[in-house]
Amino acid sequence: MPPPDQQGFTGCRVFVTGAGQGIGAATAMKFATQGARVALNDLHAEPLGRTLAGLPTVAAGPHLERPGDVSHEDTATRMIETAIAEMGGLDVMVCNAGIQIPSPSESVTLDDFATVMAVNVTGVMLCARAALGHWVRSGTRGTIVVTSSVHEIIPKPGYLGYSASKGAIGNMVRTWALEYASRGIRVNAVAPGAIETPMNRSWINDPGKYDAVSRHIPMRRPGQAGEIADAILFLASGQASYITGQTLFVDGGLTLYGDFQENWAT
Repeated sequence: MPPPDQQGFTGCRVFVTGAGQGIGAATAMKFATQGARVALNDLHAEPLGRTLAGLPTVAAGPHLERPGDVSHEDTATRMIETAIAEMGGLDVMVCNAGIQIPSPSESVTLDDFATVMAVNVTGVMLCARAALGHWVRSGTRGTIVVTSSVHEIIPKPGYLGYSASKGAIGNMVRTWALEYASRGIRVNAVAPGAIETPMNRSWINDPGKYDAVSRHIPMRRPGQAGEIADAILFLASGQASYITGQTLFVDGGLTLYGDFQENWAT
């Protein structure tokens, strides 16, 4: 890892899950632009290939593709361990893969609930476990950054599995941070608000819904994937060397109770 006074990630080895599009793709690009060698994961090979094709060449070696389902134990463990072996180590693990399935809570199916929890919670655990295991066995240090959501603390009606999974991430991050702090391993989360990514295409492509979303945000606009990637890189960098166990909300003020901008309650 770069020392606290060093800028950039030249020579660092980074693994990013969910890198086929959106925040994951933007994060991979920013790491590579700063000189990191990046191993990319996504469930689907086609978008993963597009991300890989756009990454700049770095001196540390070729970037890697690792398609697969992070919620499957053997797959997650194998793809991270083989990437670590090929890159000669790991400095940053970005657990970004996530899904959501809408449903009224009274009719949510067990399969849908379990699927969301499998990717968003079990998948994060499996990837973090593989990284932590490597650092403990090798006696080296590293950092984990998990993509959470404002729904770590804000309820999301109609998305019970998603809300539950992001609430779980907050406590997982704090648990890992406390458990491994004495080893020099840092663990943090970034919690995006309303971001223009493919996951949110239902309102991005509808001008009326887009305006409605923007009105609920104190900064009056959605965020961009690159803005979340910047926060992920910050938490992974030496500039954040004394930060661990935290969730950084990057949401344009969405968690500030924007309805109280006008003092209607007193």
